[in-house]
Formats: sequence, C-alpha cells, structure tokens
Amino acid sequence: MSYKLLIFIFCNLFSSNSFIFTHKPLISSNRLVTFGPGGITGFYTLGVTSYLKDNYNLTDYTFLGASAGSWNALLLTCKDKNSVIIDKLLSQNMFHKTTSVSNLLADIKTYVETTYTTSDFELSKLYVSVSILHFFRFEPKVVYNFTSLLDATSGCFYSSYIPFVTGKVKFLHLKNFIFDGGIGKFPPNHIQSYFDVYPSMWGRQFTSKDRFVYPTDSNYFKNIYQLGYNDSYKNKHILDLYFSPLNNLEF
Repeated sequence: MSYKLLIFIFCNLFSSNSFIFTHKPLISSNRLVTFGPGGITGFYTLGVTSYLKDNYNLTDYTFLGASAGSWNALLLTCKDKNSVIIDKLLSQNMFHKTTSVSNLLADIKTYVETTYTTSDFELSKLYVSVSILHFFRFEPKVVYNFTSLLDATSGCFYSSYIPFVTGKVKFLHLKNFIFDGGIGKFPPNHIQSYFDVYPSMWGRQFTSKDRFVYPTDSNYFKNIYQLGYNDSYKNKHILDLYFSPLNNLEF
C-alpha cells in the first residue's frame, strides 16, 4: 500500500459513516448466484441479470454481489416487472448529465432510493461483499440482514468504493476501513456459489478503460446492456442447465 494512501486514510479517520453488518451469513451454495465486479461493464452484466430475471424461475435463489455486481444482485430482489425496472432506469437523464464514475454511482443510489420503497424488494435474498482493511490486509466480509432499502443501497454503494476512482475512503464504526468488494478474490474463498455472473462470462474481454473511464456516448449504457442481454440469449443452452425456465411454472 502506498504512503499516499496511508496518509489519506488517517486524515479522513473521523469523517466516517456507520453501517451495521454481520460477517458470517448462512448461505446455501446450491442456491447462491453471485455477481462479480466490473465498474461500468456492470451494465453488461446488467443485461445478463435482466435476461435471467426475464426467463428463469429465481424464486428460491439468493444473490451475492460485489461492487457493480451488488447493484445487479439488488435488482433481482425487486418485485417489479423486469421490463419496467430496466426501461425506467435506462431512460434516466443521469447518463447524459453525469461525467464521472463516482457521480454516476451517487446518482444511481439516489435514483433507487427516490423511485422505490423497502416493500418493493425481497431484501432477505440480498448479500453484498465488501473489503475491510484490517491490520493493513484486505479481508472480504459479507453484508446481509438488510432491514430497509436505505441499508441495501448503502451496502451496494460502499461495496462499489475504490479510493481515488469512485470516491473517498469509507469507514465502519471508526474501526474498519471499507473498500470495493471486488478487491481480491470474488467470490471469497469461504463462499461456495451455484452460478457466477461476471463481465467476461460469455467470452468478451473488457479493458480497464472499459471499466473505469466514463464514456462520451450517453447511449453507451443502453448499448452495452443490450450486448449482455443478447449474449445471454445466445448462450441460453448453458443457462438452461442451471435454471428452470419460467414457462415451467404453469399449472
């Protein structure tokens, strides 16, 4: 860790935000779907997430996300019709007005909090991975037991923090430094998942620029979302091995 980062951390020690979370969730590995980090390419995995929600029975699954993936996991706990969720989100003018990843992150948090209420979500299905700086080592922790939408969006927001890229360092109870949940291995070694969603899952390769440099074309977000959705359709035969189609729910 650089000297500059250490100085930055200690200078900001008392500008903390408190957030209650638990370290040892009981997660069934045969029903856990994870959503990996990706920065702006999280909109590609949003297309994958959307395809899953549109076409498969996800009733009995739980969702663990890190960084951008945490917002994808939150989406899957929303009770609204998926097409309505996506159309409303991608039509927001924040994609035209925002010029940085950090501002977009804040805008998405505000949008979710002002558009929905806690009752619109099944928050008991949501798990969020964060990285805690403990004795100069990053340790993965899982946040869960969300009791309100504000708790959930705060968890996703903190999970998306990369110092100097998406905002300043955040803290928990003046004891722990919290960083992006995608730092290090994801899913964490102690978590066994059933299915993993991540930007390169269908063979596409994204660069650091793709992840962290804000695009000049405001339609980029719709386009990369559609790319993820279409790629998932092309790989439907793989998804069918893991999930039951929605049309199997007819009685």
